[in-house]
Amino acid sequence: MNRKKSSHQSNQRTPDGFTLIELLLVIAVIGVLGGLTVTGISKARQAAINAKASATARSLIQAFLLTPADNNGRYMIGYGNTGENIHPPGGPPIASGQEAAKRYPWRIAPYFDNNIASLYVGPHRDYYERTARDSAYMASLYPSFGINSIFVGGHYDGRKHSPAYAPGARSRDQSTYENDFWVLSPWDAHAPSDLIVFASALSSPPSDYPNPLGFHRVLPPKAPFTPNWGNYNPEIPASMGHVSLEYGDRAITAQLDGSVRLLEEDALRDMRRWSNQAARENDPDFSNW
Repeated sequence: MNRKKSSHQSNQRTPDGFTLIELLLVIAVIGVLGGLTVTGISKARQAAINAKASATARSLIQAFLLTPADNNGRYMIGYGNTGENIHPPGGPPIASGQEAAKRYPWRIAPYFDNNIASLYVGPHRDYYERTARDSAYMASLYPSFGINSIFVGGHYDGRKHSPAYAPGARSRDQSTYENDFWVLSPWDAHAPSDLIVFASALSSPPSDYPNPLGFHRVLPPKAPFTPNWGNYNPEIPASMGHVSLEYGDRAITAQLDGSVRLLEEDALRDMRRWSNQAARENDPDFSNW
């Protein structure tokens, strides 16, 4: 038997579109998915940058470990006047007393086929291509990694050393310190697997460049004649000894055993990672030079 539809039933119709609540739900889902996509892309990009920088750090420490073979068993001086001019391919000689020759990049460059550009990683490479390519001085100043020259290799200024230089029995380079804390040769290191040689570095940009850059040396949390570390502030590179935490709030470090690590700030404040003396004394807050 056919029944007539009530007026209420006859007036009901299937909605032609989404309700406001449904639209809001769809927008929310799209937003979440979009956020996940952006986060995933960002993480992938950061991972790629980390991998590239880590590979450079690994090549850098392997080059450093080769230097004793050409220097009578002694590591390359971290900073100082070696008394020898440098002859970059295709460029004018760099006199031994010039700052560009004292810093490590030009002295380690021969172990990279003199490709000093390889010391500039990621966004730092842009600065090299724009400015440092044509300036031996600038190329030596802003590499992506700085050397722990105060405790590894030696940090000398205004003194002449030949490759035949040998450390004294009592101290390093006739130091006024009673305890010899510079690691100058492979047999000096107490804990090479923890001793930082290179670390990702940070510097204020020069006036002709808008972005932060690396730096040729990094300072440890504590050292003679240098300020102790404060709180990390990328706007003030010296706040943490020019060490850069640009790799996911971590620094890339290369240790004397050839290993490369990503270290967080707390780990970097451990003096045993910087100083041979601190490692021997097993004192993370070591300052008794």
